[in-house]
This record gives sequence, C-alpha cells and structure tokens, in this order.
Amino acid sequence: MQAKNSRRHIPCRCTAAALAGAILLGAAPAVSAAQSPITPRSTDACLYSGFENGRASLELKKIAGYSAGTFHVDGGVMEIISYNTATGYAYAVNGQSGLLTVLPMSALQADASAVHLSGTDIDLKALTAQADPSFTYGDMTSVAISPDGRMLAAALQSASYADAGRIALFQCGSDGSLTLQGLVPVGVQPDMVTFADNTTVLSADEGEPRMGYTADTTDPKGSVSVVDVPSMTATVVDFTAFDSQRDALTAKGVILKKGTAPSVDLEPEYLAVCGNQVYVSLQEANAIAVLDLSTKRFTAIHSVGFEDYSITPVDIDKKDGRYHPQTFDSLMGIRMPDGIAAFQSEGKTYLLTANEGDSREWGSYLNEDERNFKDGKDTSPTGAITADNSGLSGKVVFFLTGDYDGLDSQKDYLYGGRSFTLFQVTHNGLEEVFTSADDFERLTAQYLPDSFNTSNDNNTADDRSGKKGPEAESVAVGSVDGKTYAFIALERTGGVMVYDITVPAQTKYVNYINSRDFTSIIPGSEEYKEGDLDKWVTGGDVAPEGFAFVSAQHSPTGQALLLTACEVSGTVAVYQLTPGAVQADSPAFSDVEASAWYHQAVTYVAQNGVMTGTGNNAFTPNLVMSRAMAAQVLYNLAGRPEAPAQASYCDVPADSWFAPAVQWVTSTGLMKGYSPQQFAPNDPLTREQLAAILHRHTLSRGLHPRISLDLSAFDDGSQVSAWAADGMTWALEHGLFYGLGGGILAPRRPATRAETAAVLYRMLAAVT
Repeated sequence: MQAKNSRRHIPCRCTAAALAGAILLGAAPAVSAAQSPITPRSTDACLYSGFENGRASLELKKIAGYSAGTFHVDGGVMEIISYNTATGYAYAVNGQSGLLTVLPMSALQADASAVHLSGTDIDLKALTAQADPSFTYGDMTSVAISPDGRMLAAALQSASYADAGRIALFQCGSDGSLTLQGLVPVGVQPDMVTFADNTTVLSADEGEPRMGYTADTTDPKGSVSVVDVPSMTATVVDFTAFDSQRDALTAKGVILKKGTAPSVDLEPEYLAVCGNQVYVSLQEANAIAVLDLSTKRFTAIHSVGFEDYSITPVDIDKKDGRYHPQTFDSLMGIRMPDGIAAFQSEGKTYLLTANEGDSREWGSYLNEDERNFKDGKDTSPTGAITADNSGLSGKVVFFLTGDYDGLDSQKDYLYGGRSFTLFQVTHNGLEEVFTSADDFERLTAQYLPDSFNTSNDNNTADDRSGKKGPEAESVAVGSVDGKTYAFIALERTGGVMVYDITVPAQTKYVNYINSRDFTSIIPGSEEYKEGDLDKWVTGGDVAPEGFAFVSAQHSPTGQALLLTACEVSGTVAVYQLTPGAVQADSPAFSDVEASAWYHQAVTYVAQNGVMTGTGNNAFTPNLVMSRAMAAQVLYNLAGRPEAPAQASYCDVPADSWFAPAVQWVTSTGLMKGYSPQQFAPNDPLTREQLAAILHRHTLSRGLHPRISLDLSAFDDGSQVSAWAADGMTWALEHGLFYGLGGGILAPRRPATRAETAAVLYRMLAAVT
C-alpha cells in the first residue's frame, strides 16, 4: 500500500481554561475515567461516534453496517474485506460459511442515519469444484481487488493442511458479479492475498504444522507466491536460502523453534507492497522479510524488536478487575506482528506493524508457559517476578523460551506488544520511529473502564490482561484532507485506534471508535463451563479483523470510509471519516527530540498553555519542578482567574512571574505556604507532592474518583507521607503515575518537568 503525503497545517489552539471547563462539564475525558467514563454515543439507528469527536483532527462515525445473520463465539465469520473503487462494491470473506459476500455500497448516504446494508453471497466452493476437480476446497482466507477494479483474487486453502492452495481469479462485473477466470496453484495454506499491480497477485503461504511436530507429521515450508495474471502461473518463493544463516538470524532477535530450519519454521502472515519491495510479516518469528519482486528472491529478514516493560507500563494482573499498570525489570513483549502496512513519505518507506502476538498450538504442542501467582505459588519463568514483589494474584501466560532460539534467557517474555510500531526502512534494516507503547491499554481503560481488557468472547473486565491485552490485529493507512492516518484494529476489546502519521517522527494519537454493544448478549451465543456462563457474544461489532480504506474520491458519500470486517459478530461496520478541528503545529523546543518518550506530552501541554518553555526555545525536560512552577500549572489549568487580594509571602515578589499563581493557589487551598510568610517557590516538587496537588485539583472540580489501590505493593510504599497517600493512590490507580521498576515508587524523589508534562497529559487525556 502506498500513500503520498502532503503536509497541511491550520493553526488551532485549545486553551487550558476551556479544557478545564470541558473536564468539569463532562464534554472531555474526565480526570478519573473510573468516576466519569465516556461511552460511545448510540441511537436506535446504531450510530456510534469517535470518543474524541469534537476535539480531534479526524472524526469517526458509524454510518452503516451489515450482518451476515450468524455469529461465532470463537470468530471466523466476517474476516477480510476489500473494496472495488471502479464498481462501488465491497467483497467480504465469511470464514464460517465459505461464502464470499458482495455488498453494494451505493446505499450509503452522508447523513445522520445508519444504513443496514444488504448483501449477496457467492459460493466459491461450488465454482472451484467445477473449475479444478483435482483441488479439494478447504477454506477461503482472503480477498483482494486489483487497482483498476477489473480483477478479484481469493485465497483458498486445501482441505489437506500440507497440500498446495489456490488463488482463484475472477473478472469483476459492473453489477458486482464475478466471473471465474481460473485457479492458480500456489504455496501451502495461502493466508493473505493482495495485488502488487494489475497483473501481479501475491499470497502469503503460511505453511503451519497443524498436526503437530511429531515424526509422522509435516511442517510445510512457508512461502510467498507471485502470480502472473496473464499466464495464470505462479512462482513460489520460500526461505531455503536462509537455512544456512540460522545462527545469524537468531543472533539478531529472529525467533526460531529449536531444531528447525528457517525454511519450515518461518510462516508468512501478511503482505505489504511498496514499489518493487514486498514486506512480509513472520508473526511467530517476530520478524519482517523483504521480497524483491524484480528478482523474486527474499533479500533480508529483520527482527521487529520488543516492547520493554521495564520502561513501558503494562497490566498483567487479571484478578483485580481494573487497569493497574506496572513496570517489571525482567519483562519484555514479543511484538509478533499480524497485519502490516507500508507507505511512503518524502521519498522514504515506512512500515506499520500491528503487534498482536501468537502462540503455537498444533497437535499436542503448545508453546505457552502459564504461571499462576495465586497465593504466591508461582514465579515468572526467570523467577524475577513473584507475587510478593509484584502484587500479582492471577494467571499470566508467558512465552515458552526454552523451546526457542533468539531470546535472552535472563528475560521473561509475553506474547505481543499491546501496541503498533512505525519503522523506517533503511539500508541497514528497520529503524524504529514510533511505538504506541501503553496507549491502547491506557486509553481503553479511560474510555471503557468497565470493559477494560475484556475478550471478544465475553465482557469480563481484565480477562485478557494476563495474556495479550487488547491485541492489535490489523493496520491500514489512508489519507484524509491532506493528512495521513494509521488505523489499528483491536481484536479483543474491539474498536479502531487512529494515529496521525503525516510526519512519521511526530506520530500522535488522534481518536478511537468502538461500535461494540457491551451491554447486551446475543441470544443463543451463551456457552457454559461447569454450569457457569463462560463465553458469549455481545451485540454490535465484535472482533475487528480486516480493513478496507476508501478514499473520499472513491466513496459514495463523498467522505473517506473505513470498512471493518468483524469475525465474532459476523458484521461489517462502515465508519465515515471526516476532518475535525485541525491541531496547531507542534512547538519546536530545541531540547525535545521527536523520539523522546515525553515528546507528545510536552507538545500537548505547551500547545494548550498548561506548561511553557523555560526560554531560548527550550523546555528543559530534565529540570526539577519547583513549587512556583507547580503553582503556575494549577493556575493555567484554571484559566488564570482573578484571585482575592491577600498578603503576599515574603519570598514571592509582587512583580515575579509566579506571584499571581501563588496568590490564587493559596487562596483556593490547592497549595499552602510553609508559613504565613514563606511559600518557598524555589523548593523542588516531589512526586508525592505532584500527585497530591493534582488530586486536590480533581476534587475541586467536583469529581470524586475511586481510591482502592494498596501502596504496600511497592517496596517503598510505606514512605508515602500520610497527607499524600490519597493523592498518590489516586494517581497510581488511574494510570497517571507509574512505579520506577523493581517495586520502587520513589515518592519523595523530585519530579522533573518532563515527568510532570507526562502526568498532566495522561490526566487530561489529551489529543495533540
């Protein structure tokens, strides 16, 4: 996929006063998500809108939907969808029925009424049986449309897991009809299909060992098939050339099962095309392969790296029923991308990866290492994480490191990264530009606290925390009004995250929409285990699996669309994408690198006047916060109101920049002086002081957030001052503060300006 970017910036500034008022009125995310959660707006017509509509550069609204009339608690109904820009028809794969559903999109209207789309099913199994009696149809996995809209390709797997699959090629009629042109043999288990151009089709042939790893079973070779449409032939390209490079691959962090050759262990999952280069996600190997179309050879295999949970907080406790992020010195997330996308910006190629994670369960083999921290019985595989030093009390599924090469034996590993990552393709491999880190967990906890980390086969809060969290399934790229956006599907919790990637180095979160109805249970979907309700399907759109982006130019509504196939609910959601309040350019502080962990937070607080620079185009992120700075932050949040006249502190000159702020915060009780004469404006602000004053600010707004977390989970929790305990507990409870790793909270350590900006950004749930 290739998108050309044009930068367009229209300054628009949201003041801190307006923001603070919005929080109080409930028009923006509340400081305490648990106290005042935001829910998608829905009507009888099934309208849902983005959580950040009204304050984001891109607004999302569900304007239509299709239901196959069936659901499946384990998924596999509506999976992959593709749109024909020439005819206006969409085609969706129904993995349960084996039918291809044709959806006429001309029924869509750009108004406020949701349209219930109708579809027609095509029985590809019957068509292929007539065309090629030698092929035993097993499953249809993917569909794609040629750029000119003349051809449709469908990926078909054989009933035998070790036999070659087929790519079925059809001519597209203007009325949505399909005429079979032929079947082309390809590699084993084609799992994804796409067009490189009008005459070249590519399939990712997964080659999974579905009967296990015993001596009498087969592990087919993974491959990518290059189909020449005019000749109806395919070249199957496998990884045999890398068998002699196994040690070099694992040394770079490519994960391979012990005792296997790369040619059989690598399993292509998804394809992204950019020019003559095809990028192939090798999910289980945590890698991306590069295929050169001109030579039909793989030229490289690159590891996509890991999420470092000693830095990025993660919630792996499924027993407390809430969002409780922590950091762990020994813990890493194996990104294991499923869907990927490619685009170009200013002559450079970029890749996006949806870091889902995937275990192997074939025959009697399962590469999960489940540990149960209940009653302190288990530890993590390395022994570094215990119930005592982490507070964990439930099951956590770790990766079975002993069976694989390419990992650090001194580390514990989880499946997936609970994130998406943006890479620049360089001559040396992949250079990480951005990762969403803890955004998906943090934001869904804010928006949907009662359904945080729920699964797609229930609505049990925290259910997936000990496994793979919200699970980023797929990613798409599209341009709207001159800006380029990434759309990431969350398979478990549901919904679509949106990021602005127009300037890759300044990637930022924009919006989130979730059209799942968490409040209902579909009759007949209930499954019981030992008499208790174990699994069920909720209403709405559950488990987004595949995307089709439709530009405004090709949309029947005149606005860009995102078609989303949902595999558990058996539905297709049509989200309309419209430009919103375009944000101002990011302040360019000379000492705030775009790659810095605090860049997005600093950008937000500076844009909105919550914090300013320190002069000479600097923000000075590592400078310790002073009490004067803290007073100014609170004053800015309130919109710099008039304060009642009162005697000044001896150490607060009337003409000082912080005098009005100090006068106001002391008159409101948000901060106090050390004595009637001394405020100590230059004294450092500690982490517990920061938490306490922001908690007071929250209470002053009429919000009374939940406080239930036990500070004793931290080794130094007892060091929190009694007057700061509620504030620190609140800040930790709602993901504003994190421990520093190793069970350390450091409540009396001075807070830096960067740290303060990050806390403010999380508190205000900002969109920059």
